[in-house]
Amino acid sequence: MNKNSLLPLSALSLAIFASGAFAASYQVVPLDATDKGQYTFASGISGDGDVLLTLDTPYSPLIDISLLDLDNNEALSNLLESPDDVKNGVISKKDLAVLFAYVNSQADSSPLVQRIARYVAYLSDNDGSEKLTGFDVTDSDLGDLTNSVTVSPGKVNTDGVVVGTSSAPYLKLAYTNESDDELTYLIRDFASRGFVRINGQTVALVPQEVTLGGYSEALGISDNLWVAGISSVDKPEGMDTAIANCDDDEKRPDVPVEYCYSNARSIGYMNKATLWKLDNQGNMLDSKTFDLPFTPAEDDTNFYPSRAVDVNNAGIAVGTSFDRYPQNNDATRGFAAVFADGKTTVFANNEDYTNQTLRNNSYLSWTAAINNHNQVVGQTLKLVNGFERTKFFVYDLDEQTLEYPDDFFPGSSSVARDINDAGLVVGDGEVETTIGSANRRRAAFLYDLNDKQFRNLNDLVACDSPYTLVQGNAINENGEIAATATYKRAKLDIVGEPLLDDAGNQIMEEAAVAVKLVPIPGGNIDDCSSDDDKIERQGASFGWWMLGLLGLGGLIRRR
Repeated sequence: MNKNSLLPLSALSLAIFASGAFAASYQVVPLDATDKGQYTFASGISGDGDVLLTLDTPYSPLIDISLLDLDNNEALSNLLESPDDVKNGVISKKDLAVLFAYVNSQADSSPLVQRIARYVAYLSDNDGSEKLTGFDVTDSDLGDLTNSVTVSPGKVNTDGVVVGTSSAPYLKLAYTNESDDELTYLIRDFASRGFVRINGQTVALVPQEVTLGGYSEALGISDNLWVAGISSVDKPEGMDTAIANCDDDEKRPDVPVEYCYSNARSIGYMNKATLWKLDNQGNMLDSKTFDLPFTPAEDDTNFYPSRAVDVNNAGIAVGTSFDRYPQNNDATRGFAAVFADGKTTVFANNEDYTNQTLRNNSYLSWTAAINNHNQVVGQTLKLVNGFERTKFFVYDLDEQTLEYPDDFFPGSSSVARDINDAGLVVGDGEVETTIGSANRRRAAFLYDLNDKQFRNLNDLVACDSPYTLVQGNAINENGEIAATATYKRAKLDIVGEPLLDDAGNQIMEEAAVAVKLVPIPGGNIDDCSSDDDKIERQGASFGWWMLGLLGLGGLIRRR
């Protein structure tokens, strides 16, 4: 019997797909958090339809006046509309923009400048939002959170338990240097730590190796509270040397030892795929890390990382791991992997690649999600007519079968991002066929594993929708989808108000926004064949933010 026929489709899913032709449309629902910052990107969706999202550049950032030495910074003072008002904590919109730009331009090069996180996370629906503050704390000078913590959301389970990754807050440290200058350094205790947000509390996922804080990320979660991610298991010898130099007053520069440690931390850690198990109160029950599927040669000094990105209720995790390339044992590359029963097993590793492809790519396949029927989705790098393209796959772990469904067209790069227990897959792919284009237009898709139907999600919403759906990011068991869209709106300033040109007209832009798609039982697909607007929004080219979205896992500074 076909395994897929046994999948427990909900009544709503049956209503949607009963005709075998996606005989329903989706309603696009805006989210409350999208009014809190410039752009938003979807990440996950709970059983109740709350969407987990990343917010890029919050409005009205708080400026720490105590760190601004305007009396001795003539260049900055000259840029301000009213420097005296700023000293007294009264900041106009124009001066706020100047100060925000200054802080952002100086923060990476100076440990004396305020840090303001560009990315924060929210759990949001159309009625309200909860900001996920990670490990942030209150700063007495600001009278609010430091807002220096970058929070990268992972996923949210059916019950609304969230996992993600947070940096530590930058805290103030007074230091008098050898010239008797009194300085205030901004120091943090670690660069990246996974967390679980459960019952209103944030539970830290402490790694095995905790020197200088260690490193961990939480990326996926099951309904029974298995958490998938990565954690540091060791540190390189260079870090020990750097720490020793920091502890030596003769070798350490004229900086606080804590700041010296932060530079030592930037050397990095040796990370492995990790699973944690929690109970319903957030207590840690177990944790385990996974070794490589091969044994490196004795003279191989490289460290090969692995990463778990999702896990199901059976405690089976998926992600990526390095292994030897089957056609060339001298080549070690990253492949899609399963972490189960204490072992790491790679798959999607038999593609015959050219030497150029091997030289240009450290990873050749990836996984994104696993459902409770051990069906895995991800993508593999493939050569199509001589061009490197990613193609999404569905891998049946029990049957050991790997399927590459037809997507938008043969040369389209496609990415699968999630699969629910009903066998519905969401993701995105290129819809533009222009050869040689660096940023070809993309669109979100929905694929039904049961009847092999692949659809552009833009064809399943109303023709007059202002949104172009560019990514399908997550799908719950009710068929609700967390998606990322673009739409045309007024470009907004630092406090969220429209920017005007010299003639007083609003400046328009194509903005990225997280949305929720709610299936309409019994609805019908609109015939948009004569609708010019529908044709225009079949996909979007928005490469500048798409690259940022795909790289969110690496946004937290390593220092």
